[in-house]
Amino acid sequence: MISTSSAWRRTLARNSWVLGVWLLLGSLIVWYSTLIPVFGQFQIVSISKNSLPLIYLAIGQAIIVIAGGIDLSMGSLLLLANVLAARFMDDQSLGIVFVVAVGVIVGLALLNGLTGYVISISGVPDIVVTLATSYIWSGLALWILPSPGGGTAPELRWLFTGSPSGIGGGYGMPIAMIVIPALLVFFVSRRTRTGLSLYAIGSHPVAARLAGLNVRQAKIVSYAIGGAMAALAGLATVAITGTGDPRFSVGASATLNSVAAIVLGGVALTGGEGSVLGVVATAVTLIMLNPILTAMGIDSNSAQVIQGVLIAGVMMFGGLAILLRERRS
Repeated sequence: MISTSSAWRRTLARNSWVLGVWLLLGSLIVWYSTLIPVFGQFQIVSISKNSLPLIYLAIGQAIIVIAGGIDLSMGSLLLLANVLAARFMDDQSLGIVFVVAVGVIVGLALLNGLTGYVISISGVPDIVVTLATSYIWSGLALWILPSPGGGTAPELRWLFTGSPSGIGGGYGMPIAMIVIPALLVFFVSRRTRTGLSLYAIGSHPVAARLAGLNVRQAKIVSYAIGGAMAALAGLATVAITGTGDPRFSVGASATLNSVAAIVLGGVALTGGEGSVLGVVATAVTLIMLNPILTAMGIDSNSAQVIQGVLIAGVMMFGGLAILLRERRS
């Protein structure tokens, strides 16, 4: 019994930040429900489906950062997936839409895996290579779809939004599309040899290499997972909006939000630490800030400033907590 309780205490200690961000999200949902006249299915559907793109980007970014990298092209990959889906799914049968969706996920996984390979063999810092590729993917997105347009099948919209039209519907499908990919990536990262090697390489690449781990393979795998999650984010975006949008500003904002979400979720930018489950909660939290501030009667410009200050404050607090923990250990 003592050993069991000790194991629980160790588990809670290791996951205290993750637990904290989920409690914060729960508190925000309860608070939001008191700020509006009615809180029900419509609000739950809206929060869950609108959070999907950022959740997917944050999960992908988290895996890359855990492995010791960072990907500034995640938002551009979202744009590329978004316009590819909107361009080639428009007015197509369900079978073609399914083939395009799978092709986009596999294609972006391979494409971003290639980015990881280039980084590993060149020795050029991740931030430099991915900044360059962000412009390449954004340019390709504009070439494929020069202006907003295109579309997708009602079935794909239902898969991500719970409604064939993308409006209304139930919250079962959006929540399932949050839970299934998050648990799948969590299982891969925590319960497989490859996933554990990502943590080892992010913590100390030299020691990991001396221990016989394939550092190059781990780098490629982390970027491939990031590319697949960015593709899912692009598919979710076209399902929610019904169109493709190649604007660079959309991708840049998405990249910055994905980095904010992982830091708030307890993923150390130095690598080797954190959980994708924490970033799911913080991604939803970031999406909820705007409607909460609007419900409080704060205008959009002031809400943007307040949102930035809150994110910066929590990130500084998280960095200080990590620093203190490292000093104690």
